[in-house]
Amino acid sequence: MDELPLAAVLAEIASARAARPGLDWAAFDRCAPVTAAHGRRSSFPWHLTASVFVVDAAGRRTLLVEHPTLGRLLQPGGHLEAGETLRQAAARELREECGAAIAGVAVLDETAIDVDLHAIPANPRKGEPEHWHLDFCFIARLSADVPADGELPTRWLALDAEPVRAHARLARIATGLSLDQAPAYRRG
Repeated sequence: MDELPLAAVLAEIASARAARPGLDWAAFDRCAPVTAAHGRRSSFPWHLTASVFVVDAAGRRTLLVEHPTLGRLLQPGGHLEAGETLRQAAARELREECGAAIAGVAVLDETAIDVDLHAIPANPRKGEPEHWHLDFCFIARLSADVPADGELPTRWLALDAEPVRAHARLARIATGLSLDQAPAYRRG
C-alpha cells in the first residue's frame, strides 16, 4: 500500500497555517508531529481526514450529506486513500458523496479553510475503537447549480439555516463566508 505523500501533505498544512493563522491550530499541535501512518484510517488514536464545504453558485446555500454512520448532516468528506494529499482526498470525497455533476462544476480552493479535531465514536461493526479525526476542510464554490447524484443523500440548506447554525463547525465556516456572488472566506 502506498503511504501518505508526507512532504506534500505537510506542505499543504504549512500553507494553510500561513494563510489562516486564526484557525484552531492548537488542535493540530496536540496531534503533531504528523507521520505517514496518520494517513491510514487504521492509525489510532487519530488520523487525517479531508472535507469540503460546498457553496452554491449564488453563495447562499451549502450542500450537506446525510452521514450514514453518525446519522446527521455534515459536509462531504472522509478518509485519505493511498497516495492522496488532503486536497485530493477532499475532491474525491466530493465526487463520491455528491456526484460527478457537482464535482464537475466545483472550484475547490487550494488551501484548507478550517482545521478541526473531533471525536469519532467506537464502531464495533468496523472494529474501530473511539478515535479522533484531524480534519482539514476546503471550500468548493459551484460555478453552476446542478443536481447532486452521489452515493449519499444530500440536502441544500441556507448558510444561516438551523441545522448549519446548530453544528459548531458548520456555523463557524458559514459565518466566515461573505454572502456575495463570489464567496470569499473572511476568517482566519
